[in-house]
Amino acid sequence: MKIRRFGRSLMHRFVKGERGQAAVVVMIAASSMMALAAASVETGHVYYAYQRLVASTNAAALAGAAMMPNTTQASIYVTKYSAGSGDYNATPMLTNAVATPAFLCLNTVSNSLNVACQTSTGGAGGYNALSVTQTATIPMWFGGLIGMHQMNVSYTAEAAMAGGQNSPWNIAIVLDATPSMAYYDNGMQCNGTQLTCAKGGVQALLDDLYPCGLGQTCASSTTYVDSVSLFVFPAVTSGTVYKDYTCNAGTPTAVAYTFPDPPSNTTLPSSDTFQVVTWSNNYKTTDSSTTLNTSSHIVIAAGGGGCSGLTTRFEWTYYPQAIDAAQAALLVQQAANPGSQNAMIILGDGDLNACASNANTTAGACNTTPISLIASEGTLNGTGTATSNPNGYRSFAYPSALGECGQGVLEAQAAAKAGTTIYTIGYGAPVTGSCNTDHTYSASVTTNGGTWGPGKQGCDALAAMASSAANFYSDDGSGCEATEPDNQNITKLTAIFRAITSNLSTPRLIPSGTT
Repeated sequence: MKIRRFGRSLMHRFVKGERGQAAVVVMIAASSMMALAAASVETGHVYYAYQRLVASTNAAALAGAAMMPNTTQASIYVTKYSAGSGDYNATPMLTNAVATPAFLCLNTVSNSLNVACQTSTGGAGGYNALSVTQTATIPMWFGGLIGMHQMNVSYTAEAAMAGGQNSPWNIAIVLDATPSMAYYDNGMQCNGTQLTCAKGGVQALLDDLYPCGLGQTCASSTTYVDSVSLFVFPAVTSGTVYKDYTCNAGTPTAVAYTFPDPPSNTTLPSSDTFQVVTWSNNYKTTDSSTTLNTSSHIVIAAGGGGCSGLTTRFEWTYYPQAIDAAQAALLVQQAANPGSQNAMIILGDGDLNACASNANTTAGACNTTPISLIASEGTLNGTGTATSNPNGYRSFAYPSALGECGQGVLEAQAAAKAGTTIYTIGYGAPVTGSCNTDHTYSASVTTNGGTWGPGKQGCDALAAMASSAANFYSDDGSGCEATEPDNQNITKLTAIFRAITSNLSTPRLIPSGTT
């Protein structure tokens, strides 16, 4: 009995003594686990903060590239999209963030993406990419326990500016060929008539587009990338339109803006056409060609290869019907090529002034020769009197001899709402003394491009026609300035068309260190 008690007592003292040692072991183990957990959390925190730095630097590079070739605006947007305090991608995980842009002219971007180096006015030289290096500090959550309160980090992203091959586009060019385009430009755009200068802009557009896939020889049967069709107002007879795309063949026969039976039928009669050249992707022999294919109909119409191309024809300005024809053709082309996008480029002075018989001249309509607005059957709005046309003599609803500029705005915006990207180019667009048919009766509308209403001018009409303010350009020849500051330095028609080409694509990230 004594022996058993002695053994039990000894065992009791042993176990009791082990309890103190176990507590120490548990405390050490718990401390280690907490340290490991803190390290794990800190590692995750640093990783996530760094990813925020990467994402914001990429965003800053893309935002800056979207503003190029205007390096001033690009620098502003790099800062806006950085992780700096108060900027779009600011986060408490990063402090003291500073994004620094460097502008580059990279051969790889020029050769592989077909994005030439450009100056802020769209001329040769300058840059085609930028590099953004962003530095920041990551405040540590647990690092202070070991004397490490913050971590300095940096990341560099590079982006090529917009341009080059992207998704396929169907592009309808709607060009003014009325008598005003026969005036000489006096060297502001080129040494020739305004129409000659405009055709030079079209050539610049074609030169920068991609007619077919990489490595293909472009022909009418080739799978296209950027397909282009040319529409000209006023319309011409279908039997003589070939003269516009046959080298030095003369002038086709112009026709009035004819409406078979308005408002139920406003389509131009089949014997006449606004479409000079149907959808073409043979304007270059390959997408990397540096010269245009002078046997292509659209190149010939644009005055390429020593051909005269388009010539002016004698009818006054009215292009809502031409816009409708171009939009209808775009929709057919898009349906035939799923995945493609539609764009329309409208060039003119914005001053619609076509005349009609029995026009309501009291309200500002025109009824002098030539009579350019004709209804084969029925009666046009804006014509007649309160007795002969009581429901329409003061109406500006399309088609009408009143509110012609407003009709252009509404028809262009209808195309924009259907998904077509509308670009407008003011060439000699007036800021006074224009759109006389709109002084009293016209549409009142605010669009993504601008505001239109009675009494406004041709410059305002072109701005409101564009699908966004960024899509309106002007040569500023008559005081009409582009709405967006980024576009105000781009006043040469060739540079404008090249800027539109770049706008049709998006900037893209490229590997850092690209040469």
